[in-house]
Amino acid sequence: MNTEIIKKNREAWNEALKYHQKARNNSLQIGFKDPNFTTFNRNRDDILLKKLNEINLKDKIIAQLPCNNGRELLSLIKLGAKKGIGFDISDVAISEAKELAEISNLNVEFYCENILDIDDSHNNIIDFIYISEGSLQWFSTLNEYFRIISKLLKQNGKIIIFEMHPFAYFFEQINDPNKEITLDDFISYFDKGPYSYKNGLDYIGQTNYEAKECYWYMHKFSDIINAIIYNGLEINCIEEYNIEMADNEITKRMDKFPLGYIMNCKKK
Repeated sequence: MNTEIIKKNREAWNEALKYHQKARNNSLQIGFKDPNFTTFNRNRDDILLKKLNEINLKDKIIAQLPCNNGRELLSLIKLGAKKGIGFDISDVAISEAKELAEISNLNVEFYCENILDIDDSHNNIIDFIYISEGSLQWFSTLNEYFRIISKLLKQNGKIIIFEMHPFAYFFEQINDPNKEITLDDFISYFDKGPYSYKNGLDYIGQTNYEAKECYWYMHKFSDIINAIIYNGLEINCIEEYNIEMADNEITKRMDKFPLGYIMNCKKK
């Protein structure tokens, strides 16, 4: 993966996380003082929680990569897991994750690291991995990403992917919610990119700022499925939804398309 793009993406996320923190106004720090607090409280999280209830996380070691500021991993631990491990490229995200872990007094470790550089010290120790919306687009080669996922998991370890559907990325370069959209505005399903975000990553506060540029990749559904299979993982279930995953007003208009999906996998 291009090291210059990795560097730029780290810088862009470090910049964006400061806007996220400002918009949240310490709501996570306050929330995680409550043992019953969870961030899985959006309407679409009912889909995820139903699938999680089918997996017994009690006394399991779980992981999320990338984990952003750890809020989802900490919420997952409260479902009975004995330990969590999170990895993310952003120094600012991991710093906040460690703060939230201390506040919540949960057993979790956070590492600031490029996911593709995770070493072998965590091999074959993870029972469950959660991959959340907006994760896969940052990796140019999904084979490499799922190679890391596979090596971390124990045999029969499980994965839930709750992600934006590749079709949702058709509209990723359309910035005006009032624009009449034509086919010429769509990103090609077959052109991996990279594509750039030039207007920032503040999906929390929706702040417009002069942002550091960062880069993402389009992946076909077949790219995702083949990378999973190639790395010794089996797919047990896929379900698609017309639920917008990123609170994007433009994409919400396109609910005749599949906009999100959930996938259950297992290491053979």
